[in-house]
Amino acid sequence: MNKPLSRREFLKTSLAVSGAALLAACAPKGMPGTSAPATKAPAAAGAKKLVFSTYIFQDFQTAMDKVIDGWIATKPAGSVTVERQYTDGPTYWDKLQTQIAAGTPPDCGISDYGRLVSYAKDGTLLSLTDRIKSSNFPLDKFIPGALAQYRWKKGDFDTGAPDGDYFGLPGDAQSQIFAYNKTMFDAAGVSYPTDDWTWDDLRAAAIKLTDPSKNQYGFYMDPEAEMFLRQIFIAAAGGSIYSPDSKSSGLALPGTTEALTWFWNLIWKDKAAMPPYSKPTDQPFAQKKVAMTVEGVWWIADFDKGVGTGAWDVALLPKHPKTGKRTTSVESDGWWVFEGSKEPDLAWDLVQYLAGPTGQKIFSGLNYIIPSCIPTVATDWYAQKPPDHRSKILDNLNMDSAKIAFTGYEVATVENVYGPILLKPFFDGSDLTQALKDAGDAVNSELTTAWADYNK
Repeated sequence: MNKPLSRREFLKTSLAVSGAALLAACAPKGMPGTSAPATKAPAAAGAKKLVFSTYIFQDFQTAMDKVIDGWIATKPAGSVTVERQYTDGPTYWDKLQTQIAAGTPPDCGISDYGRLVSYAKDGTLLSLTDRIKSSNFPLDKFIPGALAQYRWKKGDFDTGAPDGDYFGLPGDAQSQIFAYNKTMFDAAGVSYPTDDWTWDDLRAAAIKLTDPSKNQYGFYMDPEAEMFLRQIFIAAAGGSIYSPDSKSSGLALPGTTEALTWFWNLIWKDKAAMPPYSKPTDQPFAQKKVAMTVEGVWWIADFDKGVGTGAWDVALLPKHPKTGKRTTSVESDGWWVFEGSKEPDLAWDLVQYLAGPTGQKIFSGLNYIIPSCIPTVATDWYAQKPPDHRSKILDNLNMDSAKIAFTGYEVATVENVYGPILLKPFFDGSDLTQALKDAGDAVNSELTTAWADYNK
């Protein structure tokens, strides 16, 4: 089966082309449609006009129209009109960049946390901090890691400063999940994962669940997407790909080395995890080739279709044996306002609606955008089945989550250099120690270049 591009996959593709910071993974279904013409509501005399911009794909345009129409309905009749600039996914960011360069940006639109530092630094984005305060917008209702992606302090290389300005608001909070195939566990006589599972328990189960005669592995995880970019397991061990100030490599940190070595051993020493492979057309867990996996929450529908309803479930991520942490990344697309907006207050009003409970509830109906970054809104979605313990995903998100690490200035360029070096031993079993050193040198070199560009 050839998977069409999804929201997150075309974001990854477009950012890789542009060299801007990004992160995304292959989502279960959906593809960008053809470019849609801008939709203009008829303007009444004296009506205020707002220009809203977003990419489109799948049935996202329908949901987008529903939210915008709902917001317009809260205004006096005929007082507001919205020009909706809907653009085919992969070409969206190029079009937006052209508008920005020409000095004709939209008033507001869909955001990308990977571009936030660059856009905020060059004055493209409007700070929403004062408006958030004056509006008493309920930031305390949001998952902290989701909000952190939209905070930036002048001079910082990355987002997340606790005293930084807000240059947008999150609209979702996608996390990573730990899924397991119940049928394979039953056949091997292995007990299902519990809340007390550690990395050691995962390893022991993976070894028992591996069956070479069936070409079946106990575990699979994409090292680049999950470990390097989202830092699953690395963060729980206290490590990081980058130093806290983003000026040097963190690959020599004990926690980073521990996590990467643990995973390399699971693949090449224990032979209990499937080695990575280039551009898979399907997810191994959905194909019933592996008994356990760590993947994005957006894979739920595909897992149910591939493995079968009731044949699989989710659990909390196994915790680090010593730190007790089970950190999941949270990545949040959302909404921002452009500095050049002719109607900044009105644009902020729409962003509030989009990021607030009403907008998020509507988007929660799309099975690839949720979970919401407002936990109370997310509760209903996580209460659904399958899988039977879907609520465990929200528990993990609330218990131990952090903003996605791939948000710094030009970190996509940095990853493009060190990534292939560090991936090689996971692909072919070659020396990880030397790869860590070489990749660390590459990170340091690229960060030096990126900082020099940043400081121009």
